[in-house]
Amino acid sequence: MSASMKRLLDHRRILLLQGKMGTFFCRFATFLMDGGRTVHKINLNAGDAFFYCHKDKMSNYHGTLDAFDDFIDQIISEHDINAVVCFNDCRPYHTIAKEVCVKRGVSFFVFEEGYLRPDYITLEEHGINGYSRLNPAMIDSFDKANDAPKYTANRFWRLCVASIIYYAIVFLGQWRYPHYEHYRGLSIWQEMMAWLIAPIRKAMRYYPDKALQKRLMREASGQFYLVSLQVHNDSQITHHSDYADVTEFIREVMVSFAKFAPQGTQILFKHHPLDRGHRDYKGLIAKWADELGISGRVHYGCDMHLPSLIRHSIGMITVNSTTGLQSIYHKKPTKIMGRALYDIQGLTDQQSLDEFWRHPTAPDYEFYLKFREYLIEQTQLNGSFYGTSPWALPYIHAQEVGVPPKKSKYQSLG
Repeated sequence: MSASMKRLLDHRRILLLQGKMGTFFCRFATFLMDGGRTVHKINLNAGDAFFYCHKDKMSNYHGTLDAFDDFIDQIISEHDINAVVCFNDCRPYHTIAKEVCVKRGVSFFVFEEGYLRPDYITLEEHGINGYSRLNPAMIDSFDKANDAPKYTANRFWRLCVASIIYYAIVFLGQWRYPHYEHYRGLSIWQEMMAWLIAPIRKAMRYYPDKALQKRLMREASGQFYLVSLQVHNDSQITHHSDYADVTEFIREVMVSFAKFAPQGTQILFKHHPLDRGHRDYKGLIAKWADELGISGRVHYGCDMHLPSLIRHSIGMITVNSTTGLQSIYHKKPTKIMGRALYDIQGLTDQQSLDEFWRHPTAPDYEFYLKFREYLIEQTQLNGSFYGTSPWALPYIHAQEVGVPPKKSKYQSLG
């Protein structure tokens, strides 16, 4: 169990905010209650309320974003809260909550996808990634990582099912939460449609993408750069980089590649699977490649096996995705274009992008193994949001995501 989870469990009265779509926060609350802690939750929309099982231990917020600080301040006072937990610290409501916690001296913890994947999720106090308070100076004091996380059976289809149900319920329940502002900047209807489109695009492009992957690995192994794209409105883009949108990053990379990359090299833009239904850059990338005179050297796909691509690539370029850590794990030169916890000397290439193409610098692998151990001990939990949670067994048991869990002694569904 990570140091951050141990610190959270030192608190006895915990407030949950918005979590991942699905039942994870319900199961996590049950785990906390099993340990004798008092747990309360704030729901911001009908989807949050639907998936949370402890109905007598939650409050529904119907007000405006501007008034949320007074509301959460009141909840903290009424329930004598000493720790607040959320998923993603950059969502508007969570940013406000963090400010209130700082003023009141209440601890603030954040869940996120794992820094290390697969089979890990992140829990960190104060903030994630660019807001992290981890100290790189401590890395050398750790031994090299020798972890063997248990398999967590995380499944993309469970996320799809949970997302479709979640957004459908949010849409149908808008009348109860008329002032809710969604963190992605899209309407609830647009979000629901995007998650319906995602599996259709996956089915249509699965085999062409696999064919492209095989061709690159067979014909261009060690001759292509890999660009790992992120969700178009990911908070890691909007808060921890200078790009207003992923397209700005794509354009900068393509222009630099056209000018400075060695002749004969190629480049692959890998789309983020969770953004499959929201954005499609195929036409845009093809248009820019034609304008820059590099059409035959530029590729785009989504349904590809990332570790295999990394192993056959020259190196990776990304804004600040945690896929960069996978690239470092495979001893590949990695260029970060935004702000990331792991963008430090010894792990990532510190040259400019223009210089990176011709002289990519591989990571110091011994240093990486110490860094990995530091992350695991401080922030990583062996588990998944849509699978099992070995770190908490036998307290939390894997459940199907997409429907509320069965009633337990801690639940009141009336």
